[in-house]
Amino acid sequence: MAFATLAAVRQQSLVGGLLLATACHRGPGPLAEVAGKTITLNDVHQAVERVAERPASQVAPELVAQVFVDLLETEVVLAASQNPGDRALAEPQRSQRARELLVQLCPPPPPPSDQEVQSALAQESGGEVKERVFLRQLILASKAQAQEARERLARREDFLALSRELSRAPNAATGGAIGWVEKGQLPPEFEAAIGGLDVGQYSQPVQSPAGWHVFYVEKKQQGPDPTTTESVRQRLLAQKVEEARNRCLKELARKLEVKVFCQDAPFPCRNPFGEEP
Repeated sequence: MAFATLAAVRQQSLVGGLLLATACHRGPGPLAEVAGKTITLNDVHQAVERVAERPASQVAPELVAQVFVDLLETEVVLAASQNPGDRALAEPQRSQRARELLVQLCPPPPPPSDQEVQSALAQESGGEVKERVFLRQLILASKAQAQEARERLARREDFLALSRELSRAPNAATGGAIGWVEKGQLPPEFEAAIGGLDVGQYSQPVQSPAGWHVFYVEKKQQGPDPTTTESVRQRLLAQKVEEARNRCLKELARKLEVKVFCQDAPFPCRNPFGEEP
């Protein structure tokens, strides 16, 4: 009886060892499954080599992780296609087709409204409505010359003509424009000189290392400059496009019952279609 038990134990150990060896030779399991198609570590490595043009072992893990996400998203878009042949395409046609399908399946959202842009601008400025002035200047060699120039301007002589005749400013020939400025952007002595000036008025002469300045307020505006407004508009648009794209891809992945298995991944693996933590 003891011999029989010992033989059974030996047989179980042998079978267990064979199963363990077989499992070790199989290597890591699939990293994802999209509509019946598996994505393996080898698929990821091949994609990394196409992108980085070097072996995956020589690429930062963070880049490998991003390639995995891109590979997943491409497979999801192609799997959602009405044409089954799209999934069989090879690179680079595969990526090109996925980009085309993404526009069809996940159209971009409408651009941000003026109200959304103004709200973002107000939030960034802390609710403060800034006044901007468009300045021009004359730079003269002495206070007497600056005072004389100001008196000629008061007699309604043309600013551009005086700039060309008298000013030492680098851009005197084109009118001495400083451009749009907001409070706090100029030296304090300049701020004091232009403070309280209305459109069309000239400052008292102000001295600096460059000479004596006479400032002319050509225009005023409330709020940020057009460049800042357009920058905020583009940033909001990019955010909306990215958010809409991610929502659409998550919905496609949900319908396709995409599964992601990160336990065997040798890189920072994540499910791009899962809920945000």
